[in-house]
Amino acid sequence: MGKWIKRHKKGFIITVIILVTVVAIIYTFSTSVISKNSFNKIPEASTADIKDGKMLASQYCQSCHMLPEPSLLTKEMWYTGVLPRMGPFLGFTSFRKQIYARANDVSSAYFPVKPVIDSVKWSHIIAWYINRAPDRMPEQKKSVAVIKKLPLFDVELPPSGFFYGTISITSYVKIDTTVTPHRLLVGDGIANRFVVLNDRLQTLSSSRVAGPIVDLNFSPNSILVCSIGNTMEANNLHNGQVRQVKINPEGKIAPDTKPLFNKLARPVKINHADLNGDSKMDYIISQFGNLVGDLSWMENKGKGKYQKHLLREKPGALNTIVQDVNHDGKPDIWAQFAQGDESIFLYMNKGQGKFDEKQVLRFPPSYGSTSFDLIDFNQDGFPDIIYTCGDNGDYSPILKPYHGMYIFINDGKNNFKQKYFYPINGCYKAIARDFDGDGDFDIATISFFPSDAQPEEAFIYLENKGNFNFQPYALPDGTPFQKGITMDAGDLNGGGKTDLIIGNGYYTSDSTSTHKEPLFILLKNKTIKRSINLSAQNK
Repeated sequence: MGKWIKRHKKGFIITVIILVTVVAIIYTFSTSVISKNSFNKIPEASTADIKDGKMLASQYCQSCHMLPEPSLLTKEMWYTGVLPRMGPFLGFTSFRKQIYARANDVSSAYFPVKPVIDSVKWSHIIAWYINRAPDRMPEQKKSVAVIKKLPLFDVELPPSGFFYGTISITSYVKIDTTVTPHRLLVGDGIANRFVVLNDRLQTLSSSRVAGPIVDLNFSPNSILVCSIGNTMEANNLHNGQVRQVKINPEGKIAPDTKPLFNKLARPVKINHADLNGDSKMDYIISQFGNLVGDLSWMENKGKGKYQKHLLREKPGALNTIVQDVNHDGKPDIWAQFAQGDESIFLYMNKGQGKFDEKQVLRFPPSYGSTSFDLIDFNQDGFPDIIYTCGDNGDYSPILKPYHGMYIFINDGKNNFKQKYFYPINGCYKAIARDFDGDGDFDIATISFFPSDAQPEEAFIYLENKGNFNFQPYALPDGTPFQKGITMDAGDLNGGGKTDLIIGNGYYTSDSTSTHKEPLFILLKNKTIKRSINLSAQNK
């Protein structure tokens, strides 16, 4: 069901994060309201029907992704949000006077011409979900109270002008430490603008781009700019691209006129490595897509020619990390997928361009995977996984108690076990660094949803107190920042302390509102200790 739940998002995606548009959320909520009458008319089902529905769901859903249990969503969300989006993939266009919408920007061959199961079986699947789902979801429980202040950071806002708006959607942020002095790189997802600022938040240059920038990759001799397409909204078009760009010492942007790669299905991540050992740089592209997409690597054949090799022909490719896992001198690939089969994979490089795939973690589709990172959290020499989930831009926009930040510990053989969970509604990203310089990993997190309902979750800093105990801190009251949507960490001023830049995803459905928020905020690290580069020590 995950590909039915997640592949029909009315949103848009950024970097190792997924953006959600206003239209998407309004549409989702209105769909739910419109369908309430039919929800109240669901016929009762027998125990046998419900049992049969569970068996059928396992049969028809689990081959594609992890079987979602009914307890993961409310009765209403299953009936009015998720199941109508699943129906078309089983060949249903309507059922019990409900119209089942399906994507119209893909070939009709993508959907069965006629139902693959009869209406009785489909009704039993519905019965299992509706009768076993709760009326309401349990609330999240935080064991330690959040303190609304940041003892470690000072909040700095950008200058006035085009950095503020009643809609401020940031597509990408980066603290660029490859030059001195260091600088900020910011993508404006609404205006399709790429901005370079110095370490004092002064604008060095601003350039229009072909589409929203969602990733930058600093490969040798150039910067690769990944644009998701002409629009951030979910679609099945192939108009994303990757271009080379140069930024001179004065901060002026000079993009190449010709894309390195084009006709991509909503690419969200570009990475590089010499994957086949021929001394030429190859590229790894995560095409998130919507109903179509894939994870692939582009073999450098020389003279500007590349050959595509598929690693996984499924949509939802979200992020990749290149690492020589087994220390054999060949770069391996960690990859994260959302969009249904929510998973993290390890692709072990066998040489000559061949890879073995291992699924190391898997999650139910309603988790809405948003990011992952590798960090040796317990400092035993093996990479652990920091994972976040909280994309609510699908057809179940309700608070979910399992959304948040997870830590999975490596047993030394790349088998992972959950060690820690911190609940955060709509969590979009987590960065683990030694921010306070005391020799262990602290964690910075952001959340895009539920925003004004619980604005303290837009940014939460988890100070490591040892033994997987953390003290959470939030932005001070009055900070004009409601929706954290992208984030980066780095030493902006070269003082040896790790700062944070956080991109905003602010909008409001109130058309009369004049409230404006900045495109981003900077959190300057004011601790007296220099940050210890544990990440470098663990590589």
